[in-house]
Amino acid sequence: MAEIQLSPELFHDIQQAVHKQQPGADNGVILQYLAAVTGYLLGSERGLDKQGKDAFYAELCAFTEQVYNDLHSHQQQQQAAAAPVGQAFGYWVPPEK
Repeated sequence: MAEIQLSPELFHDIQQAVHKQQPGADNGVILQYLAAVTGYLLGSERGLDKQGKDAFYAELCAFTEQVYNDLHSHQQQQQAAAAPVGQAFGYWVPPEK
């Protein structure tokens, strides 16, 4: 697969393109558009036969899963690092008899 560069601007531009097509679209709808575009472009590819398209589709799915897992892991690490270290402080008063 080719080396690509992701950026906040790219994500913003893609979101804006979908919002132009369907105002108010949430991230779930945006993801559906991206999946449909992927299927359409790959299905329309004339340089590959069905077997080649299937192999490339499998690569795309694996790549998507890798990006997703890397981002999820990174977010988990950030949350763990940002979690405050708890310190207990208080007074115990024995019950009155």
